[in-house]
Amino acid sequence: MTTTTQLIHEASMLIETSIDYTPEEFDAALAAFVSAAESKIAALRIVCKLAEGRAATCKAEAEAYTAAAKASANTAGRVKALAFALVEAAEAAGETLPGARLQPNGGKPALRFVADFDPASLPFELQRVVVEADGDAIRAAIARGVLVPGVDVAPQSRHLRWVEGK
Repeated sequence: MTTTTQLIHEASMLIETSIDYTPEEFDAALAAFVSAAESKIAALRIVCKLAEGRAATCKAEAEAYTAAAKASANTAGRVKALAFALVEAAEAAGETLPGARLQPNGGKPALRFVADFDPASLPFELQRVVVEADGDAIRAAIARGVLVPGVDVAPQSRHLRWVEGK
């Protein structure tokens, strides 16, 4: 006669190794476990309770890892912002710091429009068919030295890049 302790141990082993089985293999191992037990329903209940417990544990661990990952990402963001400020301050003082540099973000520099800017007031060649500011044309005009009323080119934003080996 199989004892409850033996059933629990066997069920626990079945659950612990279930990840290694295909669904068909697990079904066969479960059927063998249940058929060896004197009380089929008790055997199934033990396996079910152990599986539910393991699922709850895994879910709790996943939530803890997710929270830890979020906290680490937040810490990295704060540290990177501090490093950005430090490199920016050093740059303003005419210095460079080994190990990091500021570089322009990719893409086009942003255009800044004054609060009451009206795209319809732009010369036609700086407009699109739909009346809106043509950023590329404005940038090109400003680059050529043309004064575009109500618009200037914002400094290109930058991001921190860690430099290896310094």
